[in-house]
Amino acid sequence: MPTVSILVKALNEERRVAHCLQAAVREAALVDGEVIVVDSLSTDRTVAIARQFAVRIVQFDALADRGCGAAVQLGFQFAKGDFVYVLDGDMVLQPGFLALALARLQADPGLAGVGGRVTDAVVRTSSDRRRQAAAAVQTTEQTVKELGGGGLYRVAAVRQTGYLAHRGLAAYEEAELGARLCAGGWQLLRLARTAVLHEGHAEDNWGMLLRLWRNGRAQATGAVLRAAAGHPWFWQLARKQVFVLLVPLLHLLIWGVVVVVGVDAPTRWLAWAGGWLVVSGVFAWRKRGLAAGLWALLLWHYFALAALAGLSRPVADPLRPIGGHELTLSSRPLARRT
Repeated sequence: MPTVSILVKALNEERRVAHCLQAAVREAALVDGEVIVVDSLSTDRTVAIARQFAVRIVQFDALADRGCGAAVQLGFQFAKGDFVYVLDGDMVLQPGFLALALARLQADPGLAGVGGRVTDAVVRTSSDRRRQAAAAVQTTEQTVKELGGGGLYRVAAVRQTGYLAHRGLAAYEEAELGARLCAGGWQLLRLARTAVLHEGHAEDNWGMLLRLWRNGRAQATGAVLRAAAGHPWFWQLARKQVFVLLVPLLHLLIWGVVVVVGVDAPTRWLAWAGGWLVVSGVFAWRKRGLAAGLWALLLWHYFALAALAGLSRPVADPLRPIGGHELTLSSRPLARRT
């Protein structure tokens, strides 16, 4: 039985998956590990390329089941290791990190997961810049609430919470996992060392927003809150999504001030716009630039609107197994897990 199972999420990653798997197989060999490629029914050469490596390949039975959180959970259903590492197909594990994370977990039974810094190969979007800034200021290891960007998790701790990743979430699945683990009394550690090199998508900020809306990751802002409602970890996730509440409150506050001050009806909308100019100035001051401040304000509105869409949709039961199968070299199912 392997010690570590590396779960690689892949959907149409023919351009990058070889580089990812080459590093994953190399690092797995150092910790008595296995590599499981979770293919979300790719339509390109992802599976054909993956077959060139010493890896296991699993796929969804149904197209309707696939998703970001679902891919992680499907891989977990097939994993055999006592520890699992979550990896995207556009990430490259850095030499020695997996062994170091495993040693820390084995030395501290109170740790549920260990992650590291995510270094972007190319910085294109505001999200890339935010990750770059976070990595730059982290010079010491830190106890954190979530391991965004992948990490190594203790399977025993995960099973105590019920599942690895919420199958109904298109994003924020690691934040939701971290909240569950912290609510269960476990700790998460981020090391001051690069864990993965991240390539990301070749897009600008506007392309990123369009992609996130189309694939449902933006709406996961609200879906994760709906999924956590009534659970002890809800407030940890709510604090992370505080802008969802602040945006409508700001609108109400500005309009309320306009009405209370007694601005005449014909000019109320102008006064309301003036209020938002003041808010924009505050954002620009905090972000140290007008363009950055306006973009941050736009993102608040974008994700608040997306959250409303996510809150309005039912979320799948995370404890319901996902139908999947393991491929043989001849493309026939080798094993099936439900």
